[in-house]
Amino acid sequence: MKEVLHIYKRVSSLSQVEGSSLKTQSEIGIKLAKQLNMDYEVHDEGGKSSANDDLQNRPVMLELLRLMDKGKVKHLFVYNTDRLSRNQITWYTIRQKMVANNVKLYTPKGIHDANDSMENMILGIMNEIAVYDNKTRAERSRLGKFEKVKLNFWRGGDPPFGYKIEKVDGGSKLTINTEGSKWVEFIYAEYVKRTPMRIIKEALEVNKVKTRRGNTSWSLGSLQVIIRNEVYTGIDVYFDKKFKQVITSETPQIISQKTFELAKEQRLKTLQRKGQLNRTSKFYLLRDFMICDSCETPFGGRIKPEKSEYFYYCPLAERKFNKSQKDERACTMKRSLNIPSTDREIWTVIQNTIIDTDAIKTKFIKSNLLGLGLPDKDVSKHKSNLEEEIGLIVSKQSKIEKALVKIETDNLLNVFESIEIYKGVKRDLIKQYQANKRAIETLKIELAQLGNHQLWMDWISQFGEDFRSTQNLTDSKKKRLINGVVKDIYVNYQQDEKLHHVRINFRLPVLQSVGEILRANYAVSKRRKNTLNSGQTPENTGAPNHPRSELLHRHRLC
Repeated sequence: MKEVLHIYKRVSSLSQVEGSSLKTQSEIGIKLAKQLNMDYEVHDEGGKSSANDDLQNRPVMLELLRLMDKGKVKHLFVYNTDRLSRNQITWYTIRQKMVANNVKLYTPKGIHDANDSMENMILGIMNEIAVYDNKTRAERSRLGKFEKVKLNFWRGGDPPFGYKIEKVDGGSKLTINTEGSKWVEFIYAEYVKRTPMRIIKEALEVNKVKTRRGNTSWSLGSLQVIIRNEVYTGIDVYFDKKFKQVITSETPQIISQKTFELAKEQRLKTLQRKGQLNRTSKFYLLRDFMICDSCETPFGGRIKPEKSEYFYYCPLAERKFNKSQKDERACTMKRSLNIPSTDREIWTVIQNTIIDTDAIKTKFIKSNLLGLGLPDKDVSKHKSNLEEEIGLIVSKQSKIEKALVKIETDNLLNVFESIEIYKGVKRDLIKQYQANKRAIETLKIELAQLGNHQLWMDWISQFGEDFRSTQNLTDSKKKRLINGVVKDIYVNYQQDEKLHHVRINFRLPVLQSVGEILRANYAVSKRRKNTLNSGQTPENTGAPNHPRSELLHRHRLC
């Protein structure tokens, strides 16, 4: 019966599993087994780091050690001694097992008998050399990556979704993936419109959009990474753990800084409401838009037909009760709002506001939102002023970029008295850089709007007319329209007046028609299924028709 050469193979990370390293290790081991006229058995550990392991994360190696104790493994092959372990304690444990069970170790460089004192010493020296070599290569790789990032090259690894890597002289650069970038814009646009992540995920999967690793199944975590990644605004931040340095480089921009910040704002609001959105089985027309003006807490809703409870309320008191840590916030919201009455009145206010196109036009003209309707001569002059202003801000951006490079140099030379001062200076510069970026985007939008005054006015009139014609809408469609035109609704309670004051902040200008808002939201959410009680529909929660409550409405366009 032939002896068996047990081939153990491993790589250090999951990303290497997809490469050719594991296959190469197998092929060399099998070739050696045939040369020695031995049978072979392959033991694949896959992608497991051995730098800090204690064998608990390496089940295949543990099984090999168990087979050594049973006398079933006498010949072990590894491509390199560091495949066994780079951790000295773990390496000593494995080597002791090999000595105790008279196991020979095979590598492409030769055969090592662990029972021979000279061979044992050589084996130990070889492992230390392998460990040193790996550390040296890792250090060279890290330094090379650090220098490349400083020169605005890609640092390595997979590109973020929406980008691709292009080889250029001196390294690699991120470039925009035309197809993927469209879906990045889609993800941000839907998220800013409060479309739930699970609906965005379904839309991507229905359209067979592939992740950066080629999968057609998306995870909510992957979408959160995209929403949080500032690289899409044209800024890539790299942190070197050893040098404790942050390097900021430029990348091709896919979304605007304003869109990124709107998404960030929406993410923070979602986190505030986390745990509440996913649990509700009831339909609320306005709850997701309502915020307590007293304590900034997102509103809650309660529908309990058996107790005749149908109201929106500030949930701060009950949340403070459920928290283990003390919450110092106070709230003056002492009264809840009846849901049917509130829904009816606020929907009426929204309708009347949108329909009043003359007021909207006046507001937009005063705010320079739609172009000024100036004569051609004045438009040209205003255009020149805007271009000059953009040029000044771009010049400031250039100075900030140079200042960012300088403070990195000063930090290396220990010019700063403390790391806190360095971080503070850099944080302020980056904050100013982003503010300038937003200002440039705003001015460019205004520049693009010049001369389109009459077109915008016609569009507003048409939008108001379309909104007026939306009669007998279901509550679900009403919510879609509200989502298209309303940013948030702040509610306050005045104890002396015994009245709720409501402030509606509109997200105008709206860049879609009424029909497009309804169609776009439907296209995204068509597969969504609400879990409702038996006999209940999204349009009918079974609430009694309460008499009209006294609400003071204050609304503004923003």
